[in-house]
Amino acid sequence: MHRPELAGTIVPLVTPFTPEEAFDPQGMGRLIEYVLREGADALMATALTGEGPLLTTEETLAVWDFVFTQAGSRIPIVPAIISTTTQRAVKLARSAQERGALALMAVPILPELYAGRSHDDVYAFYADIASAVHLPLILFNYPSLTGIDFAPPLLERLASIESILYIKESTGDSRRVHGIHRLLGDRISVICGSPNVALESLALGCRAWITGTMNIVPRSARQLMRAVTRLHDLDLARRIYYRQILPFVDVMSRNFNPTGTIKAGVCARGVDVGAPRRPGNRVNGQDQKVLERMVEEVVALEQQVEKELAPRT
Repeated sequence: MHRPELAGTIVPLVTPFTPEEAFDPQGMGRLIEYVLREGADALMATALTGEGPLLTTEETLAVWDFVFTQAGSRIPIVPAIISTTTQRAVKLARSAQERGALALMAVPILPELYAGRSHDDVYAFYADIASAVHLPLILFNYPSLTGIDFAPPLLERLASIESILYIKESTGDSRRVHGIHRLLGDRISVICGSPNVALESLALGCRAWITGTMNIVPRSARQLMRAVTRLHDLDLARRIYYRQILPFVDVMSRNFNPTGTIKAGVCARGVDVGAPRRPGNRVNGQDQKVLERMVEEVVALEQQVEKELAPRT
């Protein structure tokens, strides 16, 4: 199978909601234009950051239709499917292919009351999707959500499915990156999926990065990618990472409200994307003020870095 170029910053868009918790197309339109202006390399819709598991099939398709219509001719679109059933995942995969997706990220949520789910179930899920569409597939390793850990034995087995070309590694353990590289070489490319180990993962060879924090600081994320993967300037990379990205991660780690924090940060950038779908909620007033101050600071820092980068283009 042809391996598409998935590199750079792939922004997993939040899903804007109205006060009545309906999908807000106008909010999504503003968000798309904002992240494109800030330099995103690709867009991902209805991932975990986009509250994909909380959307109905009809809502998922409505989000995809809007994103493809607004941005599909300008930038690659990679839809995400997080599903509890293979039947729904296959239906959505076919819909993603029909809309012109460059690739597809898919993962089953496999809750099991009495024991862990069999690797046979996981393999069958991906085999069924692979037989239904001709899209490159991205695995999503986030065990706390799905109940699955793509540990070496399972990953090696899944690598036998031709269309599985990538894995978004979101465990927060950078050792997974070099472990996969050593096990499978170039057979499956590792995409950094965690903000906590982004610098390490990029230095270890990841060429793409997907994390929800990019909704707040897409320009900073792009600057970090450039500093590491193109300029090989780790001093600059550390400065960007420590001052422009990790402070937002610190807020999420403290308040246990990642989606609310990301949406509040985007609103602080002047793009109203509403609140998370309940039972999620907005951040408290104190965190909102902290995020607004941080956004002001990061805009100034981004401008400073742009001036430093300009002679090095």
